[in-house]
Amino acid sequence: MAQLDYLEDLYRDWNDGGRSGGGAARRVDAEFDRIRRELGDLPGVVARPSRLRTMLAHLTKTLHPGILGDCFYQRETALCAQRASTLGRPLPLLDMCSTCPNARRSAVHLPRLTTARDQARGALQLADGKPLPPLQQAALANHLAQLEHLITQIHSTEPEPA
Repeated sequence: MAQLDYLEDLYRDWNDGGRSGGGAARRVDAEFDRIRRELGDLPGVVARPSRLRTMLAHLTKTLHPGILGDCFYQRETALCAQRASTLGRPLPLLDMCSTCPNARRSAVHLPRLTTARDQARGALQLADGKPLPPLQQAALANHLAQLEHLITQIHSTEPEPA
């Protein structure tokens, strides 16, 4: 039930013109567009909430809400599943979500993405006279650039490349 409430919030944000980013953004946005066409959910027209929830329900089967983004999991394209080692049972890899084709980020994630970016920036500046080891500096700089890119995707008005 909570996932469906969350998904309904994502749909309403999208329907109000909210941007999204990530590998799954086009796929999920296309599904939202299909639902809007079927509902006739246009400005000034109120779609029945129960019908909207029924049409969104199938997306809850693959939705895994996250802190910095959501996963609309499809095993065949999931980076965590492709690169995981099998140790008696499959275990997903962490920290693959920012580049995964199943990820989708929207305005709901912006505050946490901004906080993560600011923390990475702060960690790079913390050294303040004491140089960080080169690998640590490179890892933090890469992480900071990646977070900047994720934030830009949500703010951008340009469509993402397919």
